[in-house]
Amino acid sequence: MILAAALILSSCGAGSAAGGEEQPNQEYESGEAQYDSSSEIGYTNDYSYEYATEHPAYLEENETDATEINCWGDSITEGYGSDGLTYPDVLEELTGIPVRNLGIGGEDSVDILKRSAAYGSQEEDILVIQMGDNGGWINLGQLIRQYRKLISKAGTDRYIIISSTDDPNDFEQIWGYTTEPVGLENTWYEEEFEKEFGEHLFNGRKYLIEHGLEINGLRETETDYMRAKNGYISLQLRNPWIDNTHLNEAGYTALAHGVYEKGKELGYW
Repeated sequence: MILAAALILSSCGAGSAAGGEEQPNQEYESGEAQYDSSSEIGYTNDYSYEYATEHPAYLEENETDATEINCWGDSITEGYGSDGLTYPDVLEELTGIPVRNLGIGGEDSVDILKRSAAYGSQEEDILVIQMGDNGGWINLGQLIRQYRKLISKAGTDRYIIISSTDDPNDFEQIWGYTTEPVGLENTWYEEEFEKEFGEHLFNGRKYLIEHGLEINGLRETETDYMRAKNGYISLQLRNPWIDNTHLNEAGYTALAHGVYEKGKELGYW
């Protein structure tokens, strides 16, 4: 009972539907093969495990004048679902720039906005932001305004927005769900984020589908192929016994690589 309560409190992605249209409230019964936790996935990510054992998850205060990367978010940023490795860990290794993991599990978008505002000026920093999976907004327009306010108060024009890594068939997630096979097409919320943030948007779900397995040296299975056609991230990149939102070490490693590539594209490093 204690473990179940902890999982509920720690997880993000649950909540009432948002986005204007009333979303269905029944369970989605998938026809695809179910995940068997007793089967051998074949996940070996030497890079992730070596890095996780040699680097702390959070940076201590330092006196450097170098630009820092501030990763704002909830349990995805914090690294829930992994064995200690977070995407900010890997991002620091890739960029060589100090990275602060400012993710706290369970926080909604209002909580994250307030923490960032209290943090003070971040004009010398680069922001990576992923929020909204735990609510704090009534419609997507409000969430977008919260993103804009966070960026404005931080005082920087160097930022990356990570869109949700939820699978679009998860009826419990706040974004609403669809049984249609979206594949690599934008969901309604990804489309709106892309219109608003343009080149600053990193589509985490699509990147993980396209590149997540290759980055980690994992082979695509038939189940992976069918999931990709529907727009779902490989189970080899998730902890599917938790939910359809959080990632494992391989997933967070791939997410960091995607953020790194987006930062290179924007000229941040």
